[in-house]
Order: sequence, then structure tokens, then C-alpha cells
Amino acid sequence: MSETFVDIIGYQLEKIHTGVIAWLLDCDRSPLPLVDRTAVIAKLAPDLMSGAKLRSIKAIQEYSFGRRRRIDLVLKMDRIDGGENYLLIECKTDSDVSLEQLKQSKEAFSERVSEAHFAVISLSVGAGQFTIDHKARELQEGGFRVINLARALDVFSNLSIAGQDRIYDQWIASLVAEQKRVEEICEVLQRQDHPWDECLQKSGYRLGFPLFYMFYSKLREHLELGRHQNWAIYSGRNNPVLNWQDGWIKCDPKDDGIELYWEFNWNAFCLKAAINDEDNVERWGELRPSVIDTSSTCPVKGKKTRNSRGTWVTAYKWEFDFCKERPIAIAEKTNSIISELHESLGKIVQESA
Repeated sequence: MSETFVDIIGYQLEKIHTGVIAWLLDCDRSPLPLVDRTAVIAKLAPDLMSGAKLRSIKAIQEYSFGRRRRIDLVLKMDRIDGGENYLLIECKTDSDVSLEQLKQSKEAFSERVSEAHFAVISLSVGAGQFTIDHKARELQEGGFRVINLARALDVFSNLSIAGQDRIYDQWIASLVAEQKRVEEICEVLQRQDHPWDECLQKSGYRLGFPLFYMFYSKLREHLELGRHQNWAIYSGRNNPVLNWQDGWIKCDPKDDGIELYWEFNWNAFCLKAAINDEDNVERWGELRPSVIDTSSTCPVKGKKTRNSRGTWVTAYKWEFDFCKERPIAIAEKTNSIISELHESLGKIVQESA
């Protein structure tokens, strides 16, 4: 692997990417002419720039609201007509894109600069981009524009300084390398013994959540072609998650005390229970044996888990080998498991209510 300064410092560090963008667009530092900088901002936020002619651009990293909040990057644009435009950029690499964070940034900035025209975008150039899909409608309705890795390459590639500036060229090369890692994740895993192999790290992969998010994105493509659609990728704090959003089963139609649901945690497809208050622990203890007995009848063989306490507990799971099994095969087995068990589990729950 040919290392760039981005690889050496750490692709996952958000300040790397906002720092380069700030350098590219700030009038006092940029190697680009103003017309090129204006064109980049117009691609990032076309509605904001409609008809606007700029005199200058100032980039402010870690824009602060005191102790309350910081925005990763704010671009302050002075227009020729004397007005001001602002572009707020919240950057994510491998962490989840947060709709709540974007809303809070928008509200806080609106209070501070109430008369200015501004837009908020979420820039996601790492594995965190795969946490966007199930939030896309809410993001759009909230007025937020999302720039994923492919869109970032479209916006920033082939600028007038391409081939002439080492910092710019290496940054673009690092984005291209990340895109290649995403595209090749399945083939690369096929050559490893397990997803934590250090050889993956030497190839530029960030082990753990980022790598699993990449693989989940490929698996989700196949799952979305089947009967059971609407899959979300996100962090479960201790583990990466690929959750079937439409597969939640209320154990009592009157409340959400206990719900069964389906999701991947790491390399295992799990049937889990959400026990939302202490009053339902005993009830789950009564329901659990029937859930396990039903799950054990599935032709795709899995195994029950130990009886643990907590809010989110696994009742049964099916383990896959992401280095030996292709996403299409895993998706087919996953659909078979759901088709075999989901309706039956629903009936068990209704009978126990």
C-alpha cells in the first residue's frame, strides 16, 4: 500500500478531511482561484449558492458555541451584494451519522446568526456513510444534504490543481483508496481466515465496526432484493448492527413491554428481545422457552444462547463465516430463517398476550 499523509495520520480522523476542505476553500490559504472554490461550494449546497456571487470565503474549523456545541467546519461567505451565506459541515468518517446532532447544530446556529442564509450538510467519507440509508427521508425532510464518499469524490476530484499539489493529490488518492476498499471488501475477506486478521489492517482497513459496516452494506444490497426489506446499519454501542426495521414483534399489542426483533451483531444473525422495563423480566422468562423451541425447528441450524439479563437479550442465533460465505448466500439463508420463523413467533406472542 502506498501511504499518503492521510493514511499516516489516520483516515478515520475527521479533522483530516475538514482540514483539507478548509484549506482548499479559505481565501487566505487556498491554492484554488475563487471561481473554483465557488464552484465546489455550489456542488456541496446548490440551493444556498443559487444566484450568489461571492467576494470572499473564510473557513472556521471547530466552530464553537461555547461549551454547548461545536460544528466541525463552517464556511462563511461574504457576498458581493453585502450579505453573508454560511455552510455548516458536520463530518463523519466511521461513526454513525446523527440526525439529532444535525438538528441541534442547525437550531443553535439559527439562534446565533438569525438573519443569515445557511445550509447544513453531513459529509460522510468512511464506513459511517452506510448508516445513512434508513434515515434518508428524515434527513431530506429536515433540510439536510448528505455527501457520501462517492459524492465527495464527484465534488472534489479533478480540480484545477490536480497533479500540481501534493496535499490535494494525496487526499484525493486516500478517498479513492477508501472507495476501492469498500468495493473489494468481499473479495479481500475471502483471502483471510477471519475479519480481525492483521493483513486487513495492512491493506488500509480499519478493523472492527468500519470493516463490518462495509460488509453489511454488501449484505444489505442482497437482502433488499428479497421479501424482507428495510435494513438499517448502526452502532449497538458494543457491536455493529444490521437490523430488519420491519421485523419487530410486539409481545403485547397494548404496550412495548417486550418486543422480538431480528438483526446481525458482528457475524451472527440474532433473534433478540427488547425488555423495556423490569416488570417484564418475569414474563420474558416464561416466553423464552417457547421462542427457543420454535427457533430450533428452523432448517437452517442455529443455537440458543445463555439466559442473560438486560434490556437487549439474544434468544437464538445463527453464526456465519464472512470470510467463506458470500453475501448473496448469507442473504438467502437469512431470508429462509425469517420466512420459516417470523410468522410462527408472531403467533406464539399473540397466544401468550
